[in-house]
Amino acid sequence: MRRAGIVGHRYWIAVVFCLLAAAPGAWVPVLSNVLEAKGWDRTIMWAFLIPPIAGMISPILFGARADQRISAEKLLGIIITGGSIFLFAAFVALEKGGSPKFFLTFMLINSLISAPGWGLLTTIALNNLEDEQKSFGFYRVWGTIGWVVVGWSVSWFGFDDSAKVGYLAAGLRVLAGLCCFLLPHTPPRATNAKGWRSAVGLDSFGIFRDPDHRVYLTSCFLLSVPLAAFYMHTPLHLRSLGFQSVAAGMTVGQIFEIVAFLMMGFWMRRVRIKHIMLVAIFCGVLRYALYAMGGAFPHVAWILVGVSLHGICFTFFFETGRVFLNRRVDPGLRAQVQALMTFASMGFGSLVGTFVCGWLYDRMVTGGVGGWTGYWSVLATMCLATGIYFALGYRGLSSSTTSGKKH
Repeated sequence: MRRAGIVGHRYWIAVVFCLLAAAPGAWVPVLSNVLEAKGWDRTIMWAFLIPPIAGMISPILFGARADQRISAEKLLGIIITGGSIFLFAAFVALEKGGSPKFFLTFMLINSLISAPGWGLLTTIALNNLEDEQKSFGFYRVWGTIGWVVVGWSVSWFGFDDSAKVGYLAAGLRVLAGLCCFLLPHTPPRATNAKGWRSAVGLDSFGIFRDPDHRVYLTSCFLLSVPLAAFYMHTPLHLRSLGFQSVAAGMTVGQIFEIVAFLMMGFWMRRVRIKHIMLVAIFCGVLRYALYAMGGAFPHVAWILVGVSLHGICFTFFFETGRVFLNRRVDPGLRAQVQALMTFASMGFGSLVGTFVCGWLYDRMVTGGVGGWTGYWSVLATMCLATGIYFALGYRGLSSSTTSGKKH
């Protein structure tokens, strides 16, 4: 039950989603170009490795704290505000030049502190909304709106290759952290957590005993491998085609993501989860197929149409999956399970993907073995293989917690 008055009102969920997504929206889509403009081309892959490394270490541990020891909104406020200090320091180091090691070190500390943030906020939302399956999309969509607005702003002010995007992101993060303390109170719900396994969040791995959970989380990992190239190399491809407003162009995907979020509740009530997710994976395949066409027949339109499909792929696979898992797991494990999904996708999946996509890019695009067409074709094939695995492995069998629901 939420607290009365302004503090604890559900609308703060939308506010924090907006601010928390706007912060990375300022720098993630343009980071490759910012580093390239600084002459730090060899740092690009390492910069994109940092978030997944952090996503493998801290989310499950912090999720366990939220399930067992401290209210989720307080923990979220602390880590988001604290991490912003190191985010600011990272971009100060980037703007001043010198050694890239300072930039990478500060980014690593920031990521380790703040990596659990998105999973914790999702847990707060799913535990405080009256009908999360129907209403989650209407709250979560504000994160996408924040990302889009800040992306347009970055291009409007001409910061597409400027380190100033980091200062904007740090300011937004501080504001988001302060608003976290106004979120609905979300106390720990685990009542039988004992031993070191519970303390470090390993109890959540028990959901792998369920075949559908295992197939879905494995698919999250597999789909996240080619997905790592989206923000790492799409901006470079756009710039190579002469497109200058990269930050604004990358928000095309988020515009379609907004539509997908608004339709999420409608489709989840009428269509099986399996079919929704297969459509999402197909959009991921088509996205990179269009990118490949943009290499064979150079024109920015191919890339921008592909970018638009990213929003549908991301929303209907990853965000719908968060609602799906929340409804099927024990309430005392929900924060940890959200963190486990972060581990599978933004952590381990992105880590492997950054290495794989970085190696493929160096060999095929920089090395000239297939160029952009060959590079994106390989990634489209990886998405297709994930879709085949998911289609064959996911059964959607009803359980005691999903009786009468379409899965």
